[in-house]
Amino acid sequence: MATMLAPEDFSPDEDAMALNKAFEGWGTDEKAIIWILGHRNADQRKQIRLAYQEIYLEDLNKKLKYELSGD
Repeated sequence: MATMLAPEDFSPDEDAMALNKAFEGWGTDEKAIIWILGHRNADQRKQIRLAYQEIYLEDLNKKLKYELSGD
């Protein structure tokens, strides 16, 4: 996956919380998800995945698949 310019000073915890917020309520905020993950490099996305697991005790990849499946 190609990445735009990834910020060097980012917080995996803040990104994990922002992703969780994008999952809340009716519908999913796909634009927020794309903006967050699209502006992070592979290492940063891994850190976000680990932070999400630690904060919410849930696998981020599974959550993304569920939220973006269209069901």
